[in-house]
Parts: sequence; C-alpha cells; structure tokens
Amino acid sequence: GGEHDDDERGERLSDRATDHTSASNMSLVRSVARWYQKSVHASLARYGLRYEDVIMTENPDLERALEYLPKDEYVNRQRRINRAIDLSFKHEYLPKEIQAVQEPGKFYLRDLMAEFKKLREEKELLK
Repeated sequence: GGEHDDDERGERLSDRATDHTSASNMSLVRSVARWYQKSVHASLARYGLRYEDVIMTENPDLERALEYLPKDEYVNRQRRINRAIDLSFKHEYLPKEIQAVQEPGKFYLRDLMAEFKKLREEKELLK
C-alpha cells in the first residue's frame, strides 16, 4: 500500500494548494472589484451622478422603472444628468466639497428594475 499512500497524500496536498490558490484569487478579485468601484464612484461624483443615472435607456426594464419612479426622484435624476452634461461641455467638475457629499453608489432604480425584469421574463415564458 505504500505507493497508493503517497498518491493520496500528493492529491490532498494538491487539493489544499488549489483551495489556497482559489481563495487567493477570490481575495484578489474582491480587491480589484473594490478598487474599480471606488474609481467609478469617484468619476461619477465629479459630475454629481449616481451609478444608475448612466444605465443605457434602451434597457426595457429601466424604461418601465422610470415610468413608476416617484416624481421627485425622477426630477432629481434629470437634474443630475443635465448638470453632468453641462459640466462635461464646460470641461469642468463639481467643486471638491460638493463631490464629497455625492452618493454615486446609492441605488434608486434597482428594486423597480428587478421587479419589471421578473415580470417581463414571466411574460416571455407564457408566450
């Protein structure tokens, strides 16, 4: 049995190495994701935008969600977009103190979009 014992030990060591590599890779991915998210949020804050302000409107779930968005939230969204366009044309950013209070990661459409996506997918299944 000596030869098989060595094979089994080698496999266990290999499994542990794979688990460690996988955990290291996941840690690296999480670190890169956090860095990327901070970078995106900083870019959005320069213009006073939120992440969901820049979702393409060709998205059918977004179009429906915008129809059901409370009026004040819709108006705020339009103001943020218009301000960002204006700043972009002027090649300017918001002042640093205003950038600091922006909330680019605050979601206001996610729940509505998820609901409309679910309804759309159910409707497609029934066809």
